Amino acid sequence: MKFFKTRKARKELKEVLHYARHIRHMHEDIADPKALEQLRTGEQIARAARKSGEGELMEKAGEAVIKTCEKVAPPRKHPKIRENVEVLFVAIAAAMAIRAYFFQPFKIPTGSMQPTLYGITIKQESTIKSGNPLAKIANMVLFGERYEIVRAKADGRIRTQMGADGLPHLYGQINSDETSTLYIGNAAHRIPNKLISFCRFGEDLKAGDPMVQGVVKSGDYILVNRIKYNFVRPKRGDIAVFDTRELTHPQVRRDAYYIKRMVGLPGETISVAPPYLLVNGQKPTDSRFDKIFSNPHYDGYQFADSRSVPPALIGKPGDSITTPDDQYLFFGDNTRQSLDGRYFGPVNRRQILGPAFFVCWPFDRAGLAEKN
Repeated sequence: MKFFKTRKARKELKEVLHYARHIRHMHEDIADPKALEQLRTGEQIARAARKSGEGELMEKAGEAVIKTCEKVAPPRKHPKIRENVEVLFVAIAAAMAIRAYFFQPFKIPTGSMQPTLYGITIKQESTIKSGNPLAKIANMVLFGERYEIVRAKADGRIRTQMGADGLPHLYGQINSDETSTLYIGNAAHRIPNKLISFCRFGEDLKAGDPMVQGVVKSGDYILVNRIKYNFVRPKRGDIAVFDTRELTHPQVRRDAYYIKRMVGLPGETISVAPPYLLVNGQKPTDSRFDKIFSNPHYDGYQFADSRSVPPALIGKPGDSITTPDDQYLFFGDNTRQSLDGRYFGPVNRRQILGPAFFVCWPFDRAGLAEKN
């Protein structure tokens, strides 16, 4: 029986000595020199006691070393709380590092890549058709859907005014927060721009009637692979994210990120012959372009708006863009509603963050960014 007690005491003292050495190494540059010297002395006594094999002597030596360790590194207040806070900060730091250098999330606000990737869209009905509060929560959490309604504040019709073209146009103004102000009589109504087309124009409304209503569905949340282009060159057909800091087109926000499809590599001449994209006069062979050329859900590649100011770079037959060295050209898959390289030209390689590879949310659209 004594053998097992002695063995246990030797093992425990070994752990104490290991802990004491760790404390000394971690605090030797900030601890009280006298306490450090006392700890070294205590360690020597403990090693001698362990060598002697005397159980009681080993226990006393171990207790003395533990007390000295507390002098070198005094116990902190609320250790559990401090430990949890430290773990939280480490987790946040790790998440920020992953976001900055590996996989960064982005939200798609516009329809420039539809139907490959979706921006904010409008539906008439929710996915789960129920007025139950739980159903509303489920629609929001699972599908990113929220029901919006704006009711008329006065009797009458939504105001219009006659335009120079002899046709009636909305009377109101566009606001800076992606809404517009429309009027019934003199009563102003703030309407999300996405819902404008759902307004009940030309109808006689009573105060309290729905002026506009619909289900707003969130744009796709995607993950971008920020490390891939450090090892391989960007490839035509990739859906990639780039920043706009170096773009000078007046319609481009300088502090934004755009997501488009890479259509032109350095040294190539890109043009459009609707519905086709032409690279050096030829259709690209990458199969990812086939759906844009022939799938009825896409409109193919179209010329930019010829009325744009400044004039578009590819706005009519015969227009083309030749990409300089280390620059790439990007078009949206939905070229009828895309502010892209046809307007602002090529993008420098250093502006490109990486390719989009996965849609995280809403869950009904989750999966690989390039599904077919």
